[in-house]
Amino acid sequence: MKENDVGIEFIGRQGFDAVYEKYKNLIFQTAFLYIKEWYAAEDIMQETFLRYYIYMEHTRVENTKYWLLTTAKNITLNYIRDNSRSTVLDMEDEEEGVYGSVEGGEEIFFDKLWRKEVLEAADTILDALYRKNRRWYDAVTLVYCMEKPQKEVAACMDMSLESLQSMLYRARNWIKKNYREEFDHIHEA
Repeated sequence: MKENDVGIEFIGRQGFDAVYEKYKNLIFQTAFLYIKEWYAAEDIMQETFLRYYIYMEHTRVENTKYWLLTTAKNITLNYIRDNSRSTVLDMEDEEEGVYGSVEGGEEIFFDKLWRKEVLEAADTILDALYRKNRRWYDAVTLVYCMEKPQKEVAACMDMSLESLQSMLYRARNWIKKNYREEFDHIHEA
């Protein structure tokens, strides 16, 4: 092992290879648990180790396993958030073909307008929840948006089922308190 001129330990190529071999399956499984997409999970694993490689050159990582898991989880949740928005837009485009064969343009217009308002309200709430409490956002996204079983989400978040349910309750109450109008609009959907 070498030390660079600022006194930070750099583990080098062999150290990185050892860390990669030791944790690559765990990081892949973590990403796959969230998204159930093989190729996306592989990409997230590679992105996680790329960030680790870059990060380890400048700073010493105290708990490598925890750092890698946290980074993989954050990359995965960002992937989910970004792709959920694009999926919704794709679904809107597909619906145009269905609506094209139906009479009553006014009904179609108001239905699409209402759907757009619901999506914007949900996006507003999720963005605010993300800023308020990241763990609440993770729990709400996994349970309500991705419809993962609560037991599976609790295990993934390393907490008991009762703690997860309590967290979801607090998050829902915070949303209702701060975004009552948007929440009611979504709930009508």
